[in-house]
Amino acid sequence: MDLDAEGKAVSTTELEVVNGIGRVVMDLPVTMEDRKQQHPTLCTMFSKVTKVWEWPVAFLLKLTIPSTLPTEWNKFYVCANICLCPLLLLYSFSSFIPFDSRIVFLLPQSRFPLWSVVLFVSISLALSHFIFEKEAPITENIASTTISFVMSVFWISTMAGELLNCLAAIGVIMDFPPAILGMTVLAWGNSVGDLVADVALAKSGQPTIAIAGCFAGPMFNMLVGLGTALVIQTARVYPKAYVLEFHVGIVVAFVFLLLSLMGTLLMVTWTRFRVPRFWGYCLMGLYILFTVVSIAIASSSG
Repeated sequence: MDLDAEGKAVSTTELEVVNGIGRVVMDLPVTMEDRKQQHPTLCTMFSKVTKVWEWPVAFLLKLTIPSTLPTEWNKFYVCANICLCPLLLLYSFSSFIPFDSRIVFLLPQSRFPLWSVVLFVSISLALSHFIFEKEAPITENIASTTISFVMSVFWISTMAGELLNCLAAIGVIMDFPPAILGMTVLAWGNSVGDLVADVALAKSGQPTIAIAGCFAGPMFNMLVGLGTALVIQTARVYPKAYVLEFHVGIVVAFVFLLLSLMGTLLMVTWTRFRVPRFWGYCLMGLYILFTVVSIAIASSSG
């Protein structure tokens, strides 16, 4: 109804229906698209501005996150993924493996930095793929899907870390106590990646995976993350014992954690493994109470 007899768009539009007797003219309302074309609004200008700074970000993500759809296959982006993904993963593990550690490679009498060896191997693989790979894959590849997931987690973790650094800088400038920063800024910065992933999974219709991730993530941090940190620290001070300073905040955190876990276990069992909505509000209220109590203890202890 927005097209006239010649196939041109009619904006104000008058629709003319021609029959054997006469002609009927109907005034149609102006659509939103017509209004945007006639009078560019602030939203239209803002969307154009956002596209300007959105393009470099999207380009960087395409260079580092492989596409899993065969229809979006691009040889240039695939080669860039092969070249850049190993370096980014090596950078993410720089706390365990130094980025510039020297290793023997090809020449027995020479030691090269680890990043240069990884870059040389990845560039070689990228060139081989660019030369020998001619066609797009027919189906989705499990390897590219796995790498896409890993790199997505890397970018979420990186953005969370940068947000944490910004908030920590604000805390230092405003002279907040370190204990309060650890209970708020540090905790939120470490958990924002899990929060985004779990909410996205829940909205996509996968609540079971989201709930499993809520419990598996902190368990991994406590067992693997804390365990690795303690092993490294005790190895540094060996044969002396590593002394852990006691703080009442540790006891408070343990009590609230025990309450939340035991309460969730009892509630889920009582409701036959169906989590009611009000229990989510109870958990949020319990966390708010824990934050208030922890900040009060940290402020009183200086």
